[in-house]
Amino acid sequence: MIQAEITTDESVTESVHIETIRRNFIRAAIIAQQLQYPNNEICHLQELALKQMACEYRNAVATHRLVKEWGLSRTEVERLFQEALKEHENRPNKIRSDTCYDVTTGKYLTLQEWIERFLSTSKL
Repeated sequence: MIQAEITTDESVTESVHIETIRRNFIRAAIIAQQLQYPNNEICHLQELALKQMACEYRNAVATHRLVKEWGLSRTEVERLFQEALKEHENRPNKIRSDTCYDVTTGKYLTLQEWIERFLSTSKL
């Protein structure tokens, strides 16, 4: 027998928290938008998602798409990436602290190099 899942407001609100714990920041931001969270909370989740996509995954295509979808300006993206780079450099257990292969260049790039390349080649 298949049971229907009953969704309460509390469980839906909890899902943003659960997705954040799981580090599914994009999903958490989407759910927060759907639930009409305050803009500052949505922006915080979007920043976490962009930092993750750029600094951890180094996925230029997805990063660019999120920037466009969320309507961020070039200035905001530059500020966010510089902030993320400082955080990354000060972190004792860095995620992908060494060079990482970049599929678009065919080279191994540091995070600083990746960010510079992203900003110079992306039309934001």
